[in-house]
Amino acid sequence: MFLRTIGRSHLSGVLTLAMLIVSSVTLASAAETSDVDESWQVIHLSGKRIGYGRVVMRKVERGRETVYTTDTEERVSIRRFGQQLKIQSKTHTEETADGQLLSYSFEMKNPPAQTTESSGRVEGTNLIIESSVGGRVQTKKMAWDATVKSPAWQDRSLSDSPLKPGESRSFKTFMPEFSKVVNVRISADDYRIVKLYDGSEKSLLKVSVSQSILPGIAMRVYLDEKGESLRTEADLLGMVTYTVPREVALQEIAGEELDVATNTLIRITDPPIDLHGQKTAIYRIKTKGRNPAKFLPAGGTQTVTSVDSETANLTVSSIQPPKNIQPSRNQQQEYLGDTQFLQAKDARVQEHARKAAAGSLDPGTIAVRMEQYVYKELKKKNFSTALASAAEVAKSLEGDCTEHACLLAAMLRVQKIPSRVAVGLVYAERLAAFGGHMWTEAWLDGKWVPLDATLGKGGIGPGHIKLADSSLSDDGPALVTSFVPLMNMLSNVTIDIVSTEK
Repeated sequence: MFLRTIGRSHLSGVLTLAMLIVSSVTLASAAETSDVDESWQVIHLSGKRIGYGRVVMRKVERGRETVYTTDTEERVSIRRFGQQLKIQSKTHTEETADGQLLSYSFEMKNPPAQTTESSGRVEGTNLIIESSVGGRVQTKKMAWDATVKSPAWQDRSLSDSPLKPGESRSFKTFMPEFSKVVNVRISADDYRIVKLYDGSEKSLLKVSVSQSILPGIAMRVYLDEKGESLRTEADLLGMVTYTVPREVALQEIAGEELDVATNTLIRITDPPIDLHGQKTAIYRIKTKGRNPAKFLPAGGTQTVTSVDSETANLTVSSIQPPKNIQPSRNQQQEYLGDTQFLQAKDARVQEHARKAAAGSLDPGTIAVRMEQYVYKELKKKNFSTALASAAEVAKSLEGDCTEHACLLAAMLRVQKIPSRVAVGLVYAERLAAFGGHMWTEAWLDGKWVPLDATLGKGGIGPGHIKLADSSLSDDGPALVTSFVPLMNMLSNVTIDIVSTEK
C-alpha cells in the first residue's frame, strides 16, 4: 500500500512544518485482495529520519454494499531553533468499490496549538464539511463532482491495472487535509535500480507524480512489479520515504533531531549588514535549473529583472506606513472577513485591537500601533507550533512569525483595515542569512503596506523578499500553495547583495 504523506508544513521563523512535509500525493502500494492490508513507512528529511507513517486498508461488507475504509497516520518530530516540534495527523476515508467518496475525517495535533479537525460526508450532489480550527466549528456545503475519486482509490486502481513503462494517467482526487479537489497526473518512466532502506537494491518502476495544489514540487515513486511503493522522493529538502517492517518504522529516532530552521538558511557571503535600516537593496538571485524571475512577484516593494535563465536581479524598496489618511475604500470581504484562521469576531482579538488602537481614528497610525502591540505582547517566542489561528494566539500570546502575522491581520480587520499575510524570506543580520518568514500587509492609502509584528519596527525595510501572499479566506486557495515559491527558493539558491541605499 502507498503512504499518502500529505502532512502540513508551514513556515515560521525560518521554515515551519508547513512545508516540512508538504504533500506527497502518493501513489499506491498495491492493495491486496485480503480484507485487511497494512503498510508502514519511515520518513526522512535532509538525510535524517524524522518520523513514520502507517496505512491500513479494510474491505467491509455492509449488507449488499462493499465499502473500502482507509486509515492513514503520520507522526514527525523535528526541531526549529532548538525547540522540539511534533506533529501527528490521522485521516479516515470510506469509499465505494469504484472510488466514490462516502465520508472522511481528518485531525492534526501540534501541541500547544489546539487540534485541527475536519470531517465530511457526501449527500447527493453536495459534500457537507464540518471543520474546527482553534476551537471554532464551521459547517459548509461544497458542490460535489461524482468523477472526483477518494484519496485512497488509486491504490486499488493501480493494483487492478498496473502502470506500464511510458504510460500516463490523470484523475481528480479529494484531499481531506486541505478540503480541496486536486488534479493529479502520474507518468511511468522505466525500471531503475533503486537503493532501499536496508541498503539492498532492487529494480523498480520509476513513476513521476504532479498535482495542482503544489505545482513545481516534483515527486518520484518507485513501484515493484506488484505496484507496491517501496521508495518515494520529493524535491523538498531531500524528503524520502521508505516502506519498511512495522518494528523498523516504530524505532526511536536516534541522535539529535533535524533542525529545519538552521538547516534551511540561505547563507550570504557578504559581511553582515543592517538591511532593515536601508531604503533600497538590489539582490542577485540564482537558482540552478530554474528561472527565479518566474516565482519572484513584481509590484509593491519589488522590481524583478531577468538576467538569464537561472539569474534575476531583484530590487526591494521600503514602503513606510502613511499617516493622516482616509479609511480604506477597499471593501473586499476576502480581506476584511472573519475566517477560520483570522477570527476578527473573537472577543479576545477584538479586545487586543481596541487596546492597540488606543482611540486613534487614523488607519496608518492604528496599523503601526497594532504592529508594535503584537510585537510587545507576544513575549514568548515559541517555535514549537506550525501555525496557530489568531484566536489561539490572542489567548496564549505566544508563537513565532506565523502567529504574529495572523494575530496582526485579524486585529487590523477588527478596525476595518483590509489585511493579508505575506510569505517569503527575511534577513537575519546575526546569522548573515535569509530564512523563511511570514508577515502582514495592510491596505492603506490605496496600496498594500507591509508590517512585521515579529520585528516591530513600524514597517519594514528591504530585508524582506516577498514570494507570495494569502488572504487566508475560507474559500480561497489552500494556504499550503502560498509556500510553494518559498520551497522552490530553499534548494539550490544563492543570494548576493549587489548594492544598498540608505
